[in-house]
Amino acid sequence: MRDVLLHVVEGALDPMGRDAALLEKAMEGAGTKDERLTYRIIRAYWKGGRPYVEGVKSAYQSKYHNSLVKRVKGETSGDYERLLVAVLEG
Repeated sequence: MRDVLLHVVEGALDPMGRDAALLEKAMEGAGTKDERLTYRIIRAYWKGGRPYVEGVKSAYQSKYHNSLVKRVKGETSGDYERLLVAVLEG
């Protein structure tokens, strides 16, 4: 219950920062969680379109000192990579 409440509060206080952290979590460790990564990127776009995605990219850059697009490119390949990068770059 505690984790759920913290997730809700974090989303209310800094939704773009929370989404940036969730994207990193989908890519960290051994093997990218492709389904989760796709869901998080598409959901960020649905939340607020291009302005929201740009905010998430900025929050990611600030938090992890790396470009979200570069990170996604490093974790994916082929058509899958091109699709996710197209959503992130518009």
